[in-house]
Amino acid sequence: MVKKECIFSEGDTVEEVLFSERDRTREQILGVLSRTRDILALPNVVHEILEVTSGKNSSASDLTNIIESDPALTSKILAVANSAYYGFVKKISSISHAVVILGFREIQNIALSMSVLQLFDRKGTVFNEQLWRHSFAVGVGTRMVAGHLGLKLDGKYFVAGLLHDVGKIFLSQYLPDMFGRVLSILEMQDNTYTYHSLEEWIFGLSHSDIGGRLLSSWLFPPEIVNAVSHHHQPSMSEHEPVFSACVHIADLLCSIKGITPLNDQFFLTLDADILPVVAGYREGFGSEDMHRLLAQLDTEIERQSSFVSAFKRT
Repeated sequence: MVKKECIFSEGDTVEEVLFSERDRTREQILGVLSRTRDILALPNVVHEILEVTSGKNSSASDLTNIIESDPALTSKILAVANSAYYGFVKKISSISHAVVILGFREIQNIALSMSVLQLFDRKGTVFNEQLWRHSFAVGVGTRMVAGHLGLKLDGKYFVAGLLHDVGKIFLSQYLPDMFGRVLSILEMQDNTYTYHSLEEWIFGLSHSDIGGRLLSSWLFPPEIVNAVSHHHQPSMSEHEPVFSACVHIADLLCSIKGITPLNDQFFLTLDADILPVVAGYREGFGSEDMHRLLAQLDTEIERQSSFVSAFKRT
């Protein structure tokens, strides 16, 4: 539950209030993050999947046996595998078939993201529900942008988009009072300040940094960790900047469309420094491409509804 509170006394300036507790708040957040595996522990089956998928001598049957030991996870993976997202004509009726068709890495990404979703409350407040709607939309949008750029599509694009704001989700649910300060100032100051500037002033950390730390502690693949960590500044990405750019562009498109829990559609801007990288995949990428993607977004969200629904049931 995110609480909004009045945090100003007469004569205080916003900057004085924000800076006065920033260092202490930052240390508190880092302390919580250092205990992630205790506070937000992934199921044992996920660790077993990671061990198998990273092993050089592991077989498809090894992975199949682990997944089938968890009936709930088995059901969820089969629901995702049979969604329109993958477009298989013939129904996938067994985990062994799914492993062969989708591959180790895809199964790993599905299991990881589903397990992360279970750690957080996706119902209750209007803010939470809107944040999750935004997250799913950015997941779909990231895959759409990757396809527009001619990249080979796989599950990592949806997963990175889905979890790009996991840092916000963490803050809203595990530090609700402090997160409530951000929402209060946004409302009281009538958008004088951007969400991102308030985040830095109050927490001393960005939600993208927090999200990257969380995913890293859960042993997500480095390319997904990197995409989440740099989804607002993909040009700063040292690993697959075009992947980070896909999340960045999808996030921007969804915010412009109003699929966001914050009134930030006028504050998010395209990282212009990433355009030369993107142009290497789509020559002349610019405003025309953005308009085309913006027009396509609603259709793509509807087209991928069965895939998104499979994840929402986790």
